[in-house]
Amino acid sequence: MADAEYQDFSNGSRRKLALVIGNSNYALERSLPNTINDAKQMTIVLRSLGFSIHDDEPKLDLTYREFFMTLMSFVCSINQNDLVLFYFSGHGTQWENENYLIPVDNFKEENKQRVELDGTDLKRHAINAQQFLNNIDDRNPFAIVFFLDCCRTYYLKQERLLKSLKSCSLDQLHGLKSMPPKIGSLIAFACAPGTTADDGNNREKNGLFTKHLLKHLSTTKEDVLGILMNVTEGVIQESKKQQIPHVTFVLTEKIFLCNQNQSNGYFIARIRFNKWTQDGVTIAGGNGRGETLNQLNRPHGVCIDKNNDTLIADWGNDRIMKWKPNGKQGEICIDRIGNLADQLTWPRDVIVDEQNGSLIIGDWGNRRVIQWWNHDLYEVLVDNISCSRLTMDKYGFLYISDWEKHEVRRWKMGERQGKLVAGGHGQENRLNQFDCPTFIFVDDEQSVYVSDRDNHRVMKWRKGAREGAVIAGGKGGGSHLSQLNSPQGIFVDKFGQTYVADTGNHRIMCWREGTLQGEIIVGGKGIGNRSNQLNSPIDLSFDDDGNLYVADLGNDRVQKFSLI
Repeated sequence: MADAEYQDFSNGSRRKLALVIGNSNYALERSLPNTINDAKQMTIVLRSLGFSIHDDEPKLDLTYREFFMTLMSFVCSINQNDLVLFYFSGHGTQWENENYLIPVDNFKEENKQRVELDGTDLKRHAINAQQFLNNIDDRNPFAIVFFLDCCRTYYLKQERLLKSLKSCSLDQLHGLKSMPPKIGSLIAFACAPGTTADDGNNREKNGLFTKHLLKHLSTTKEDVLGILMNVTEGVIQESKKQQIPHVTFVLTEKIFLCNQNQSNGYFIARIRFNKWTQDGVTIAGGNGRGETLNQLNRPHGVCIDKNNDTLIADWGNDRIMKWKPNGKQGEICIDRIGNLADQLTWPRDVIVDEQNGSLIIGDWGNRRVIQWWNHDLYEVLVDNISCSRLTMDKYGFLYISDWEKHEVRRWKMGERQGKLVAGGHGQENRLNQFDCPTFIFVDDEQSVYVSDRDNHRVMKWRKGAREGAVIAGGKGGGSHLSQLNSPQGIFVDKFGQTYVADTGNHRIMCWREGTLQGEIIVGGKGIGNRSNQLNSPIDLSFDDDGNLYVADLGNDRVQKFSLI
C-alpha cells in the first residue's frame, strides 16, 4: 500500500523518530528475497503510527560507508525525550560476543580481488549493533526500540571460522547473540540467540518475523511488549516451533507505539487513504445489462488470478466469465457442468485454487459448491447448502457462509462434513449470531472475517472463538463513517486493515481494527454510473500490485481503481 496521511488528535505526544534499513543485494553472499519489501512496508506502518522516518524513506542496500553515515546522521537528529525506533532487515552475524549488521559490500580487497570477510574484518567492514545502541542512548531519548530481523544464516571466511571451532560452541557461530539493553530500551530479535530466522519466500513477500510484526505493530490497545507477545505466538505457531523470537528489555513504564487517548484507551487518529484513483476504469461489462460477451448481468463475485485475468460470477447470466487485461469482451469460462442439462444457476462466487489449478464455484441456485477443472472434469464438493460466499485459507481449507443457517463452516477438501467456525446460533444480532452472512475472509491465523449483511457490520472470529467481535459498523444501517449499510465484499490486508464493499452506501470503505469509524477510499459520491460513482458495489478484490477491482452490481460492470 502507498503511504498514508497521518493526523494526530491526541495531546502531549512526544516526537517519534524511526530509521528503517533493508539490505538485500549482497556482493558476496546470497541475496535476501524479502528484505527490501520488509523495509518498505515497515516504513508505511510506522509512518501511519506517527513516526517521522529518517530522510523520509527507507534506506535500501547500503554499503558500509552509506550505512555508517546514515547512522551518524540519525543519531545527530535525536533530541532528548524522543521515542526512537530502529528497524533492520538483512544479514547479521556475531563475532567475539559482538553483533554486527552486514552492509551489501561485504568484502575486502586483496590483490585487486574481492575476498569474503572473516571475523576480524567485521570491525572495519560492518556495523557494531551494540555501539549504535550506545550512541543513541547518549542522546537521552525517552525510549529506544530495536527490531532486528537479521538472523539469517551468514558465513564468514571458512579458514578463520574453522580455527575458532575449538573454542566456540555452535550457537556462537550462527545468528546473533543477546544484547544487554540500556535503561529504557527494548531489543527484539527475529529468533533466539545462536539460531537463524526464516526469510520467508517469494510468494509471502515478507520474512516470517516481519510478517507478524507488520500485522500486530499497529495494535491500538497493546504496548510494545504486548505486541511482541502476539508476534512471538504467531511466529512459533507458523514455524512449528522452529523459530522463537527473542526480546531483551529494561523498561520502567509501558511503551505505546500508537498515541493513546487516556480516557478510553483507544487510538484516536485518522488515517486518510487517498491512495487509489477516484475515477475507475471499466475492465469488464459496462455495456448495459445483457448476455453478449461484452456484457454482464448483475455480477456478484470477482477475483483476480495469477495472470491478472479477472474472473466474474455473472449471476444473472448463469455463468462464470473470464476477462483478460485490456480485453474488449470476455469469454465464457463455465456455464454448464458436464452435460448440457446441468447448468449453473445464479452463481454467487468464484475463487481460484492455484495449488490444484481449479476454480471453486458457489452455485447458489443449485445449492452446491463445485470444484471445476474443465467441462469433463469437476467435482461437487458440498451439496444441499445455501452457499452465499466462499474462500480458502493458506492450508487449503474451504470456508462457506450459509445464507439460510446464518453460519460459516470450514471444510477439509474431500470431506462431506464441515466444522462450524462462526455463527450457527440463529438469526439475530448477538455476538455469536448472524443475520444473512455473506462474504468471508480468512487470515493466516485462521481468524474468520464475515460481512454480517443485515446487521450492518463486519465480524471477526478468532480461531476457536465462541463469539465474534465487531470490527466495522455495528451501529445500525446508515451512511455515517461509523456505519455500514448492507456490507458485502471484504478483504483484510496484513496490517489488519479491513476493506468493505459498503453496498447500500455505494462506496468502498477501509477500517483499521480498533478505530471507531472508517474511511471512504472510492465511491461515496452518490449512486450513479460515472467513473467516480458506484451503484450497489457487491464485491472487491486486489491484484499483486495493489490495484482495486470492484464488482459494480447495479451498473453491470467491474471497475478498476489503480493504486497511486
